[in-house]
Amino acid sequence: MQLLKSFFAVSLLVFSQQVFSQCNPYFNYNEGAVIERTYFNKKGKEVSQDKTEILSVTGSGNNQTIKARVTMYDKKKELSNNEIEMICEDGVFKMDMRNFMPQGMEGMEDVQVVFEGDQLTIPSDLKTGQSLKDLNFVVTIVSDNPAMKAMATNTNVSIKNRKVVGKEKITTAAGTYDCFKMTYDSESTVSIMGMKRTMNSSSVDYLSEGAGMVKSESYDEKGQLNSYVELSAFKK
Repeated sequence: MQLLKSFFAVSLLVFSQQVFSQCNPYFNYNEGAVIERTYFNKKGKEVSQDKTEILSVTGSGNNQTIKARVTMYDKKKELSNNEIEMICEDGVFKMDMRNFMPQGMEGMEDVQVVFEGDQLTIPSDLKTGQSLKDLNFVVTIVSDNPAMKAMATNTNVSIKNRKVVGKEKITTAAGTYDCFKMTYDSESTVSIMGMKRTMNSSSVDYLSEGAGMVKSESYDEKGQLNSYVELSAFKK
């Protein structure tokens, strides 16, 4: 799901070059770091890219905040440009799901996107066999424009069975990384014009200390690869 992937490609006093590793080693970003990821379809064809620029890292010890700007592109133009905030509390990295704005949605006139639900969390002490916290959230697209009201949608998303299943060495254009391999299942129910449609998928994510998400693969309900995203450049 593109809505979710913007995560793993993918927060008042600022200390120059302060790092996030004191709280969670998997998001060991300095202020000024730039993380670039490339999105591919199931055939391996590039479809889009994103660039995350770390604007500030504040706080200390086990309570820190990181702010970043995330810009998404296709081959022709910029699709979106959002500033997001992530936090780390007691070693647990947290991101509000409202940060996952669908590509280009914020540029549509008379449209409001409302996010409600759980935060995505990643602890600092990952280990093989570990189960991670499930999450549920709702994305509602509404409009005051009479012509748009009929197209308003409500999407309920459930991410479950999050598990750390092992370790693997992953190589991308950005280099080779030792990663934890994590899997999870997703169920999305879209309601529009009185009709509902439920879609199921599964994902495999590869997370490395310091670099964060190195690779993420999305599979359809039949277990066939649907798309994937890779870390393509990383400036610390």
